[in-house]
Amino acid sequence: MRHTLLPLVLFQLGLIFSPISHAEDYELGQGWHAGNYYLSGYANIEVIDRFDAPTRLDLDDLSLFAGGHISQWVNPFTEVELSKQTLIQQGGGRVNGDVIVERFYNDAMLSEHDTLRVGKILTPLGDWNLVHAAPLIPIITRPYTTARGFDAYMSGVSWQHDPEDGVTPDLQLYWQPDNEWFKRPTSQTLRNFHNVLGGHINMSLGLVNKIGASSQHGQLIETGETFTLYGVNANKSFGKLRLESEAITSHFSGAVLPGATPRVHDHESGIFGLADYTITPQWHGILEWERYQDHTVNMPSINTLVAVAYRPSAPMVWKLEYIHQAGVSASIAPIQTGLKASFSQLF
Repeated sequence: MRHTLLPLVLFQLGLIFSPISHAEDYELGQGWHAGNYYLSGYANIEVIDRFDAPTRLDLDDLSLFAGGHISQWVNPFTEVELSKQTLIQQGGGRVNGDVIVERFYNDAMLSEHDTLRVGKILTPLGDWNLVHAAPLIPIITRPYTTARGFDAYMSGVSWQHDPEDGVTPDLQLYWQPDNEWFKRPTSQTLRNFHNVLGGHINMSLGLVNKIGASSQHGQLIETGETFTLYGVNANKSFGKLRLESEAITSHFSGAVLPGATPRVHDHESGIFGLADYTITPQWHGILEWERYQDHTVNMPSINTLVAVAYRPSAPMVWKLEYIHQAGVSASIAPIQTGLKASFSQLF
């Protein structure tokens, strides 16, 4: 499937790039626009100093996305990225990154408030998975485990209902009848999913505050287990202080495939909380706490993060964070105590 669809991705990019190549008046961070077509992206460079591992300089993400608004029924979008490329490492050596098709879909506008999306998309489970571009999130390290304990990429069909009235909740339902398109390598994920069905409902409480609930059901390819997940998320602002939280719980059942990691618990759960305080319009101080219980290990993973972010302009941000790991790392996201600094830029 990966090789079959790749020519379609390249063809779609070619159609979009052709008119964009003649665009003028480019402004950094705003992308290129030419008529109904646009091209944009971002880069994220990190210096990682885990206390029990060599320090390294990584090109964490070099992402390019392109789209077009052609008609009611044809509105393509594609995102391709180079991920986890180690540029320099203490003691020598380097690690080549992976070229990944993050998103590849078309939107058909069924009505003013309803959209049918077909292709590969980010699943709408909470907030952290949908808003994932490095310059747009408050810290370098997204929740290590709470944001990875579910199917983050869905390849199939999705229906989105957005009433845009600030009163009625937004709703999105999705179905992946087979496997993920452009399957990511094991260096990017240790879990892959089959036959996934899910949904998310989100209620706005003013301009920035909101609460939501999610569900997802599917099968883990690596173990053969079936899982059912439920989650809740909330954002609330108090002047200069913004609070965010998400919690998920999953139930696993069915026989584990021979040779796969055995199931220690029938349930898996995670919760994180983040406090973001605006010191000045450019400077932010951030504190995050996360606890995750992987269903394949006995004890939970607990990590605490302290960070500062400096945003001299909207498309640019510098970040520095310290993360402390306690307990047992989850199998899906090993965590090490240490420092991380990054520079992110939209273009």
